[in-house]
Amino acid sequence: MSSTFGRRSFLTHSAATIGGIAMAGTVVDDLLANAAGAAVGVNTSKPKTGGTLTVGLISDVPNYHIFNGSQGKMDASGFCVANALYDPLFVMSANGKTALPMLALSATPNSNYTVWTIALRQGVSFTNGDPFNADTVVANWAAAAADPTVGLAIRPIIAKVVKVSNYTVQYVMVIPFSTFPSSLAEQQIAYMAHPSSFSSTFTGNPVGTGPFKVKAWQVQVESKFVRNGNYWRSDAANRQLPYLKAINFKTIADDTARNEALQAGAVDMIVQQNNAAISALKKTKGIQMRTDEHDPRDPSVNCLILNTTGTMNQYFAWAGQFTAAIGLPGSLSYLLKGQAPPAQVQLADYEGTLGAVDPSTLNWNTKLKPVLNDPTIRQACAMALNRSTYFKVVDGSVGSVADGIYRKTSQFYKNPGYPAYNPRKAKALVNAYKKKHNVSSVNFVIDIVSGNSSAQKEFAFFQQQFAAVGINVTPRPVVQSTLINNVIYGTYDCATWNQFGGVDPSLNYVWFTSQPATTPLQAGGLGMSALPAGTFIAGAVNFAHLGDPTIEGSMLAALAARPGSPAQKAAWQKVNSQFSKDIPYLFLDATVTAWAVRPNVQNWVSGTAGDGTTRCLSPDGGSARWDQIWVR
Repeated sequence: MSSTFGRRSFLTHSAATIGGIAMAGTVVDDLLANAAGAAVGVNTSKPKTGGTLTVGLISDVPNYHIFNGSQGKMDASGFCVANALYDPLFVMSANGKTALPMLALSATPNSNYTVWTIALRQGVSFTNGDPFNADTVVANWAAAAADPTVGLAIRPIIAKVVKVSNYTVQYVMVIPFSTFPSSLAEQQIAYMAHPSSFSSTFTGNPVGTGPFKVKAWQVQVESKFVRNGNYWRSDAANRQLPYLKAINFKTIADDTARNEALQAGAVDMIVQQNNAAISALKKTKGIQMRTDEHDPRDPSVNCLILNTTGTMNQYFAWAGQFTAAIGLPGSLSYLLKGQAPPAQVQLADYEGTLGAVDPSTLNWNTKLKPVLNDPTIRQACAMALNRSTYFKVVDGSVGSVADGIYRKTSQFYKNPGYPAYNPRKAKALVNAYKKKHNVSSVNFVIDIVSGNSSAQKEFAFFQQQFAAVGINVTPRPVVQSTLINNVIYGTYDCATWNQFGGVDPSLNYVWFTSQPATTPLQAGGLGMSALPAGTFIAGAVNFAHLGDPTIEGSMLAALAARPGSPAQKAAWQKVNSQFSKDIPYLFLDATVTAWAVRPNVQNWVSGTAGDGTTRCLSPDGGSARWDQIWVR
């Protein structure tokens, strides 16, 4: 499937671990075990310094002035660029089990995982000369908490970040979170930006502590970065990093065109997340490539994401995010004043934005009745899609067929009971829906990435499969950033999507969380007492809008459990099984990520932690680290 949204948007020194967290100054030799067998892309010869690397990526950001972990909306391509400009607090080890030091040295939890104390690295400066310290981390948290989208995603998890000393902070959690530091390695809030960019009037280039700094940025075309001559890191031979003089990122949205650019020498390196394009790469001579099929992380999953409520984002409505746009005041504004929200305000937050995408105008229309908020139609859609055929015909048999958020080799996998292909039963469900609601047709719109031939092929498959059971679908081709925004704000019926996966299921909590609507605000609910008892409303970045108390309860149990315990495993299995009942996603297959390079690119399967020696996970899905790559 064409790449849409990376799992980490919005938003790993040899070491022993505490709850999976690397502690500086201790040793675990097996962290290097995976590195020993990695032949493709590893070059241990003396590196050549200088030169420019040009990388072909899938997408770009809409506004580079706010390209940072606190305010940006990063997909996989965004993480690639962020790794040039910024450093994260941690990175994951090559075996995917341990968070290794970068800007942070260690992470220590209290007894119930509700407070994490983070020791920070001293002697690091931003490219403008200002020091990195605890004030920086607090400022990045404050900016993230204040951001309209990132803040709503992380506030249900992180209550506050407190400065303990100049180089120590504490993350105070809202809920017990036993694997939280993986978020400080794998999610966009891990990146530390210079606080100057958080100003609402900032129009300059973003500033980080990373191996490169911005030279020029033409959005949707190319961004250019030059070497940070004062970068704080060195390799094992004490050679200053990075090796490259410059790195450029070209946006090439079409998967076939990206392959062609590599073959023609227009770029030195590309990333692919389209399985048909990966299959073609495997037959291409004169290049090197690798995939993440056997990497120590669950891959993202290709799917169709469904708007299960048929509304715009209900959490945004509750929080007052739609006040200026459509006049919804939001229940939260009353609750913060100690007042009970009027019943009509609560109902407007809950169902006042009910609607669907008009197939004629391709705009959100509150006068239309949605269909995907009906669970029987979602079940029919799942049964209508022959995932095995999709895997073979559309995705070229690259990867594996998916029936949930885990691959079958995952320790968290247990057969979830996802609906099997059954077009006859799907058609019966559609006909029953038509009779019940006295309608002659069932229609919805699917958002796809424009300018992408693979996306068009995928849609043709979906259209044929749905038509066979009596469902009519219309495409809405949009650029990737628009597709993401449509899903964020909820002005969509269905969209091509890839997300989830990662080194630990906890990274997905924010995508699946929901809150009890009628429970008081002080008790962790939304204070909407006028709604029916038992109503759950999806969190800000639960883009399918699925409010399910079973899923929420299981996730909270998993997050509070000791990492690696049977309780943790069983709870995450329960989450996957419940998805097969609710069907917020039409699962297709695993997202295989491939990186391919021309022969001049060396040591591209590389990357180390802050010590410059211990291998980290790079490439990490659709992103890579750049400081130890070199060119001939």
